[in-house]
Amino acid sequence: MRADGWNRKRDDRRGRRVRRPLRQLTEKQYDLLIIGGGINGAGIAAEAARRALRTLLLERQDFSSGTTSRSTKLIHGGLRYLEHGEFGLVFESLREREALLRLAPHLVRPLPFLIVLHRNGPYRPLRVRLGLAVYDLLSLGKSLPAHRALSLAEVCEREPALVTEGVSAAFLYFDAQVTYPERLVMENIRAAEARGADVRNYAEVIGLVIEAGAVCGVRVRDRVSGEEGLVRARMVINATGPWVDAVCRLLPRAMPRYIGGTKGSHLIVPNRWGVRHALYAAAQTDGRPFFIVPWRDFLLIGTTDVRYEGDADLAQADDEEVSYLLTEARRLLGSDLRREDLLYAYSGVRPLPYQPGVPEGAITRRHLIHDHEREDGLAGFVSIIGGKITPYRHLAEDVVTFVCRKLGIPHTARSKERFESLPGGAPLRPRAVQEQARALGVAPDSARQLLELYGSLSVEVLALVERERALGQRLCPYHPDIAAQILYALEREHAVRLADIFLRRTAIGWSRCLGLVCAPAAARLMGTYLGWDELRVQEEIAAYRDELARTFRLFMSVPMR
Repeated sequence: MRADGWNRKRDDRRGRRVRRPLRQLTEKQYDLLIIGGGINGAGIAAEAARRALRTLLLERQDFSSGTTSRSTKLIHGGLRYLEHGEFGLVFESLREREALLRLAPHLVRPLPFLIVLHRNGPYRPLRVRLGLAVYDLLSLGKSLPAHRALSLAEVCEREPALVTEGVSAAFLYFDAQVTYPERLVMENIRAAEARGADVRNYAEVIGLVIEAGAVCGVRVRDRVSGEEGLVRARMVINATGPWVDAVCRLLPRAMPRYIGGTKGSHLIVPNRWGVRHALYAAAQTDGRPFFIVPWRDFLLIGTTDVRYEGDADLAQADDEEVSYLLTEARRLLGSDLRREDLLYAYSGVRPLPYQPGVPEGAITRRHLIHDHEREDGLAGFVSIIGGKITPYRHLAEDVVTFVCRKLGIPHTARSKERFESLPGGAPLRPRAVQEQARALGVAPDSARQLLELYGSLSVEVLALVERERALGQRLCPYHPDIAAQILYALEREHAVRLADIFLRRTAIGWSRCLGLVCAPAAARLMGTYLGWDELRVQEEIAAYRDELARTFRLFMSVPMR
């Protein structure tokens, strides 16, 4: 049995990985069972395993397939939260920003922000200067530079394409960006497994097991094999984000509504303006924060904040949101930004607490731990409300400390281990990796891509190329990604579907072509490895196209069939 939970049988150059039987989970007794494999669930699993709890993480779809992958991809302190007096949240987030810059330097990188204030806008320069001073004060000891005011000439020098008409003041400050939030989730999954946790994607919780007034386990269905079984645990954590209420409906009696989700939509356009800073302004339409963020070769334009009552799986940008985002972006980039520039839009649902009558922007972004024993008389069950990418480790520590107290498990903090790097963040010499790649015939840009995605784990991908040199070839001329990444996702990172690999293990599916050019080659490589026939390969390609249609609202012309 492999350490990652998969058996792998090889026949010469071909291999077939067999999904771990569900009974191997049902035969165990866990201390903690986590429902939900986004950043919060993965972080809780990593923290619980770090404290030696017997831990299981279940995700009904793929890891990071929900809100985490639909974010603005920022690691930030939450400058605007100061407006609502949430100084504690800002302090925690700034501390975690600094930690992630150290623990995952390949994924989390500094990003300069240019705050642009307009005449007749909602914010006065003195107020913003004061807020930035507080922001700097709350992040004492940071590695990023302090803020400073910019003259109009400096603004034009830094961002020549920025429309400066009506600009009254500008400030430069720094936060950070997580280019691939899905990889951050996967590294937490890997960290949890390294300490003994079990994890399983495509495992849907279909019922909660209740005995003597307490939740003591779940009924789970494997959505790949169709197996069903019962898994027991001393404590069950509902960390499903916008789906928290759906899981609570599995309880024997009605629960109040906990989640009041808001939809955040983003537009993706090519960065033909050469924007180098994240542009931050107050939207003219409604005064809320508005961003244009350089991301890979694109600009990420967002975001909206709209009450959402629908299925979070199906959230997409509507016409009103697209018009709003385009209008506000043109204010900063000019009328040269056309609707024809739009490549695609994506939307996510923020798992905010249900607070009817409170303006969307005023709803707290602080996470809440709902103890169903204290509030509802149902022991063994906890729901997590809220949560963001940046402070996910702080949330995980709070939750696991709470669980340890409930279960009577010693929970002495182990501060040194708290600052251990994530698996891909271990020290390495990039030049040594590039030299190894060159010796194996891997192109320089492919080697750089491996370092950016996997960090120190890139040597594991290259080990597959050492085993079979053909795996060092590109999947297609348009991407630096190589064939070995497909097998690595299957062998080491629990990928089941082509969409898992293209959208959540690599970033091929987020590119301009959505990965459709190399999808056939990748699916056939998967088929060679997993023993698929041509019909199964074509079904997988069709399933990938279907997931693209659910994930993105497409504006460009692509052959979806």
